Amino acid sequence: MKRATIVVADDHPMMRATLRKMLEPDHDVIGSVEDGRALVKTALELKPDMVVLDLGLPLLNGLEAARQLKKQLPEVKLVFLTMNRDPDIAREALRIGASGYVMKDAMGEELPQVLQNALQGA
Repeated sequence: MKRATIVVADDHPMMRATLRKMLEPDHDVIGSVEDGRALVKTALELKPDMVVLDLGLPLLNGLEAARQLKKQLPEVKLVFLTMNRDPDIAREALRIGASGYVMKDAMGEELPQVLQNALQGA
């Protein structure tokens, strides 16, 4: 099976580095950005299979970046990785087309399975 290509978007450098280290054994992290505008630009250029993004991105928040990505790259899988426990925000993320919504404090346990499910279309 082909390794999935992923772009990571989080405003904290340590979180981006942690995600890269966590994802790279099984996936190819082809981009890493710190804000929503850079995410849209980078994803449109690189056309990844998946984007793992935070809600609280500067310049363009995660939900708005996700809306733009789904309009222009409808096949891209989106997985939100956040500290935001608001169920209304989670519902909106899923309505936009996110394949998953994972809390950062549970990412070690949940993220690998959510990514696998998203890539398999579950």
